[in-house]
Amino acid sequence: MLFGCPFRTFVGMPSTRLPARSLLPVVLTICTAALLLTIPMPDSVSGLELISDAGLMLLAATTAVSLGRTWWSHPERRPRIVMAAAGVALAYVLSEGGKLVFAQERPCTVWLIAAECPPPGDWSLPSNHATLAFGAAAAIALTVGRSWLTWSAMALATVVAVARVAQGIHYLHDIAFGALLGIAVPIIVVALSERLRESLRTGSPARPE
Repeated sequence: MLFGCPFRTFVGMPSTRLPARSLLPVVLTICTAALLLTIPMPDSVSGLELISDAGLMLLAATTAVSLGRTWWSHPERRPRIVMAAAGVALAYVLSEGGKLVFAQERPCTVWLIAAECPPPGDWSLPSNHATLAFGAAAAIALTVGRSWLTWSAMALATVVAVARVAQGIHYLHDIAFGALLGIAVPIIVVALSERLRESLRTGSPARPE
């Protein structure tokens, strides 16, 4: 189980409980991102070129430290950490694939609203920055289980994503799509892996005493 319910990682290991409130920032972010998908493309402003990159690096470092500490202090969560990280990687791959499918030009190719616009062929939808930022925040929520850290990660991911719009190189629906992708894929990967592991555990023949 994901939040508020016991889950087992290995046969014979004690169950671990993550607080249900850790899911709240994830749910609110998903709802906000879904709402943004319905909002028309806004005008953008320039001058925030470094915020998204610096914020993403800070979020990556925070995620690495948080997952590393959890890896050593909670060995029973290690399979979940591996699957959450794999989910973030898969979300990035799907984001790159989505760019090829949608082939949407960036707003800075239509309006001169960015100091530096990515070259033609570097598509806009979905936002890789948003995918990675919210994927990292989802990984923290899934593995660390501290609501304050999840809220902080979600807030920083939002800053990273909004800064991409403010730079003029993404539309709102780009970052909303990326946020949904970054959050949903790690959750699905972790849920499926734990369900499979539980099925293997309960379906395995009993060992003779």
